[in-house]
Amino acid sequence: MRNTLARPTSAIPLNAGPNQRNSLKRNSPAVLLAVATALVILADAVIVVAPQVLADPQPSPTTQATIEPAIAAASPTQQPTLKFDEGVPTYSLPTPPPGPLPTILLPPTPKPTPTPTPAPYRDTVTNAKAYAKSRLGAAQYNCFNAVIMKESKWNPYAGTPSGPYGIPQAYPGSKMASFGSNWRTSPLTQVKWGIWYVNKQYGSACGAWSFWQSHGWY
Repeated sequence: MRNTLARPTSAIPLNAGPNQRNSLKRNSPAVLLAVATALVILADAVIVVAPQVLADPQPSPTTQATIEPAIAAASPTQQPTLKFDEGVPTYSLPTPPPGPLPTILLPPTPKPTPTPTPAPYRDTVTNAKAYAKSRLGAAQYNCFNAVIMKESKWNPYAGTPSGPYGIPQAYPGSKMASFGSNWRTSPLTQVKWGIWYVNKQYGSACGAWSFWQSHGWY
C-alpha cells in the first residue's frame, strides 16, 4: 500500500506538470515565511497597543460634548481638569486663589466724659447759712441761728469795724481777718470765724445760746 500521507495532496496538484510543480517548490517557503513574519509583527502591535488603550481610555465624543458645556456653564471663570479613574471620566475644578482677608471693624473708642467744672462759689448769706448747717448739723445750727438772729440778723455789715462787727459781731471786727482778708464783706469768712468762736468759747453753738439767754450777750 502507498503512504498517501507522505505529502500533502493540496499543496501540489496531482495533474500539475513538471514546471508547475517546480515553481510551487521554489515559491512556497518564501510565501510561508512572509506570512509568518506579518503575523509576528501584528501580534507585537496588539501587545503594545492593547495595554495603552485599556489603561488610558478616551471618552466618547458624545460624552465629552455633553459634560464639557455643563462644567463651563457652572463655572465660567475656572477651567475644569478631566481625569480618568478606572475608565470613568471625572472632572475636578482648580482650587481658587485665596481672597483678601476680611476687614474687622473695631467699635470706635468712646470719648472720655469731660469732668464738669464746678460753678464758682458765690459768697452770699444763703450759702453761708448752708455752710454752717453742713458743719454743725441741724440741732447745733438751730442754736447758732438763734444767737446770730439776736446779734446781727445775718447782716454782714452790722456794727462798725472798730467795734462789734459783722454776722457774729466780732469785737473788734479785725479778729475775723485770721479766716480771710475779705472779712469786711464776706458772709462765709464771718460765719467761719463765728463757728470757731462758739466752739472754742462755749464748747458748742447750743452752749453759746444757753449763755446768751442768761446774759443777753455772748
